[in-house]
Amino acid sequence: MKRTIVVAAVLVTLLAIPVSSASGKSIGGCPTSASEKWELVTVESLGIDPETASGIPSLDGNGDGYTCVKPMPNFPLGSGQFVFRDNTV
Repeated sequence: MKRTIVVAAVLVTLLAIPVSSASGKSIGGCPTSASEKWELVTVESLGIDPETASGIPSLDGNGDGYTCVKPMPNFPLGSGQFVFRDNTV
């Protein structure tokens, strides 16, 4: 239940942010940083329908079915609380 609420809150927030018309090129990469642990996952593994995800540019704007996730600050990795961004790095 908590995961659904957080994902819904993130989706609502993202829909309110203006998006540029440029589309990302899928190269399957996530940001790399010593302080941020991004992980490449399928959109489907997050429990989000791929058709729904394709309408959210920061989730799967390039339409390849993959996205990058990292745990939200102050939440453990397995808690289901995460931040996502498309894998266009």
